[in-house]
Amino acid sequence: MPGSAIATWNGASQPMTPRDQRLALLLDEIWRAHFADIPRPNELVVGFGFPWKWRLGRIRMSLDARISEITLNGLLDRPEVPCEIYIAIMAHEIVHYAQGFASPLPRAQRHAHAHGAVSRELAQRGLGATELLLHEWGEHVWPRLRAQAMVERQQARRQPLVPVPCTARANVV
Repeated sequence: MPGSAIATWNGASQPMTPRDQRLALLLDEIWRAHFADIPRPNELVVGFGFPWKWRLGRIRMSLDARISEITLNGLLDRPEVPCEIYIAIMAHEIVHYAQGFASPLPRAQRHAHAHGAVSRELAQRGLGATELLLHEWGEHVWPRLRAQAMVERQQARRQPLVPVPCTARANVV
């Protein structure tokens, strides 16, 4: 495993924020505890990304295959989201990496979720309970949290109305 996860989106031009550092440390902790047998031939970055409506996370590899990036839904960057949800999402994406999806490792099967491959791998690595927690949370909490976040985003986008003085209105034809 060459070094720890680096959680930054803009390279060295931007300093690592505390939340990025927290995600990177959490990713390394998950890797050491559950995926230590998996080689890490390229750099792995982790961070919050676009606020998708349905997707909680994703992994993708750069075109030059030097970097694999795990992106968590930007709506999850909230204090009320428990750390276990981050663990479950990152563990799921690490399984994809370990099985050769979005990584330079050889592919274990043709399709990422074929025949419950991710669930089986998480269970074998002692992370089956996190997957169950994620499903439960996704069914009961995520819709409410997503709706609340969308309302907050809409309110933030609205500009306050500035009243036009009566004298200015008189000049408009």
